[in-house]
Amino acid sequence: MKLKNLPKKIGHYDKVHLISHTDLDGVGPSIVLQAYGIMHEADFVETRKVDEAVLARLEELQDNELLIITDLSVSEEVAEAITKVNKEPNARFVCLIDHHASALYLNDYSWASEIPLLDDIKMSATTLIFKYLDEAGYVVNPQSQEEDAEVIDYSPQQIAVFFDRLARFVENVRLYDTWDWHALKIQEAADLNTIFYARRRHEFIKDRFNYILTGQLFTEADDTYLTFSKDELRKVLKKKEKQLVIVKDYSLEGHDTPLNIGVVETDSYISELGNHLAEKFAEEIDCVFIVSLVKNRVSLRSIGKAVNLSEVAKHYNGGGHPNASGCDLSALGMDFIVAIQNAPKAIKK
Repeated sequence: MKLKNLPKKIGHYDKVHLISHTDLDGVGPSIVLQAYGIMHEADFVETRKVDEAVLARLEELQDNELLIITDLSVSEEVAEAITKVNKEPNARFVCLIDHHASALYLNDYSWASEIPLLDDIKMSATTLIFKYLDEAGYVVNPQSQEEDAEVIDYSPQQIAVFFDRLARFVENVRLYDTWDWHALKIQEAADLNTIFYARRRHEFIKDRFNYILTGQLFTEADDTYLTFSKDELRKVLKKKEKQLVIVKDYSLEGHDTPLNIGVVETDSYISELGNHLAEKFAEEIDCVFIVSLVKNRVSLRSIGKAVNLSEVAKHYNGGGHPNASGCDLSALGMDFIVAIQNAPKAIKK
């Protein structure tokens, strides 16, 4: 795999900054960098705030500092600002590693690599940065991010074991983010995502870093929570089936024909619920919109290839993958809210 024009000597920069998404695949690159012993400062931001975060970081970026953007795309205006920074002769550099098909326009820039597929395998941002570091010759070298922490020298045998553990983590992130875990029935990937949302972000990162060292992917507390969570998920799926409404023949920007949209409101188990409802009501609906009133967000989910949700989401201040995307609820407008209120329930035994 060849990522365009990316710096090959990350360790030669005085400081490395990371801006990444807030989900599992957004946090994954930070864990990968730490597993390779690359000290960095990480900021995790929502999709709709990425331009603001990147511009703020560009203002603060000092000479001989590197900014890596992962699992996020930027607007063309911000892309031009990045290009200007990279042309300045002060060793500041910005690169972007992402995998969303909705942002392929960024491949026109020498510093950006948008790679949704590699060898017919769906990519994640975590996978891409892992492959880049491995193929550029970096060696797994897990070191604490604490400033005064002792640097540890590892044997070649230890490094080989650490690499295999890291590869397992990276693949689990890819499997979940692309939803390949569902087709391949790999529950471990889904469990990893469940724990990610059950823990505080810094605790999750710390425990996964410790996994590289110990081989324990899930802690005892994780295992206890997973048992509880699976019971809770079954209850949520059953409850939300009864609450689903169908907005029929609704026209959305980004899709040529009207769609039947299954709509439900919740803030938990988004992906599991979306896929479950899309499958169970496949004959009645084309896609599922999961509304979060608290966050003013809508998660878009579908199965198959009939609807490209990333194109739809792009028209409503969002983006993502063809079968899994997100956008702002307010961007859909009052017509959609009214349509939900008037929609009949889709009760199925």
